[in-house]
Amino acid sequence: MSVAARSGAHPAPEPAGSGNGEVPAARAAGHDQAPPASHIVTELGLRLTDGEGALHGHAQVTPHLCVPGASTLRTSVLATWADVIAGTVVGEALSPRIPLTLDLEIQLYAQARSGVRIGVVARLLKVGRTVVVSETRFHDEASGAPLAVALISFIASPNPRDVFPDGFPRAWGNPALLARPLADRIGGRTVAPGIVEVPRRPDGLNATGAIQGGLVALAAEEAASSLAAGPVVVEAMNVRYLRPISTGPARAVAVGDGRFSVVHITDVGAGKLSTVATVRLTDPA
Repeated sequence: MSVAARSGAHPAPEPAGSGNGEVPAARAAGHDQAPPASHIVTELGLRLTDGEGALHGHAQVTPHLCVPGASTLRTSVLATWADVIAGTVVGEALSPRIPLTLDLEIQLYAQARSGVRIGVVARLLKVGRTVVVSETRFHDEASGAPLAVALISFIASPNPRDVFPDGFPRAWGNPALLARPLADRIGGRTVAPGIVEVPRRPDGLNATGAIQGGLVALAAEEAASSLAAGPVVVEAMNVRYLRPISTGPARAVAVGDGRFSVVHITDVGAGKLSTVATVRLTDPA
């Protein structure tokens, strides 16, 4: 049964290679360009613009980005946008190294409905020797009302191959927007109530070849939501990325009551736990 029919991951650090620890300028990650036009993440419609002391963006809420059976934007889409825009800010600060997401927390102020144009602002809160912390805020562009806030921690990959020698890419062009429901687009399926699998596909990977962290968050959202009797919206989510999902598929198993769940996500091919999330649900507005 497909996820649609039912109604980013970011890798943890790998050991660095031998030598003095410097990143060789001539070496790069396997995906050393911005996501291709057919990448799932680009189809979510986020556009970036510069701003004083921060990176700004905007996106339109379309029906394909909404919770199945409701007109409310998926919180996993907000999480994906936050990961992308904050990752860009952090990536430019850490350039040429690729930033890896350690944890992502997102909390809703209010639900965004289909047709709303959303503004996004991401800035750095702290650039430490090992961890960089960012804040991303979302608001309704028409009213200025706050919609959500995301706090994300990153580290620079210690793998000397994980670099963008020409700097962190930002320009994605103007790819086509999502043409079908997001859960259908990623090819996910509900194995049983509380259990969802998401395949590892070329158009859903991050810069190091693992399932993109926002898609991992979507798996957590879907697994927790599948325990509810009807449409539900994630009002709070905390995701901790333990290791990459580099083999796949990602299997999300939620234990809860349809209102609150703890979700463990495993890389089935590798047989290892990759991500742990907590998900709190509420009714659509």
